[in-house]
Amino acid sequence: MIGLNDVPRPDELTDELVIQLTQKFKTTGEAVWKKAFIMDKLLEVTHKKCAFSECLLLEEGKYPEVEHFHPKSLYPDEVVDWSNLLPISSACNKAKGDHDTKNEPIINPRYDTPKEHLYFQGYRFKAKSEQGQRTIDVFDLNNRKQWAEKRSDIGMKAVEILEEIRNRLKEYDTSFSKTTLARNTIVRQLRNLFHAGIPNAEYSAVVASYLLHDDDFIVVKHLMQKNALWDSAFELLETQMRFCALDVKE
Repeated sequence: MIGLNDVPRPDELTDELVIQLTQKFKTTGEAVWKKAFIMDKLLEVTHKKCAFSECLLLEEGKYPEVEHFHPKSLYPDEVVDWSNLLPISSACNKAKGDHDTKNEPIINPRYDTPKEHLYFQGYRFKAKSEQGQRTIDVFDLNNRKQWAEKRSDIGMKAVEILEEIRNRLKEYDTSFSKTTLARNTIVRQLRNLFHAGIPNAEYSAVVASYLLHDDDFIVVKHLMQKNALWDSAFELLETQMRFCALDVKE
């Protein structure tokens, strides 16, 4: 889970339309939130990912649903309130159900900072707060088959690639013949790896967290700087990863 930068509500969702749709829902129970312009804009908020699990939506078996953070069954006046809507996977939506988020708060990644409530240990979410623990439990975020194994596989692969890049850099650093091919290969591999830990990547929180926590990151950055390979583009990627990263404990 990562923090989300909010986006303005769609132009089509005017105050007048909100009133009309809310009244229609309260009268008929119709799914008034099922509008393409609502979902399209919500997917911009989360980079086309589930707001809670970070799985990519719009893939087979991962169709997006509109999540009412404060459940519409309990708070019907917020059924199309833009601040109450998020895109979510069907698995997370089913797990959350009608949990009363006002009386038993959970993390809302649009307005809360996940790293204040969560950290990683062994690729599993751990809680820093009661709100964090409740979020883990409500969404079953440590379900081994559904989420934990995927995070582990992706995180371990990222760390293994970082180690490979470290070894390449050590060879490059001590080489008398620093070829363009060797340089470009290292830069390309590291850039691709870092792109897996920025906000628009699937499971970016786990990738960013474990890359930045690993001792090899410090070595790689030092050798990149020493050999004039670390530039403003890498600085930006590191900043984006730090935005996504949670703390990691052994």
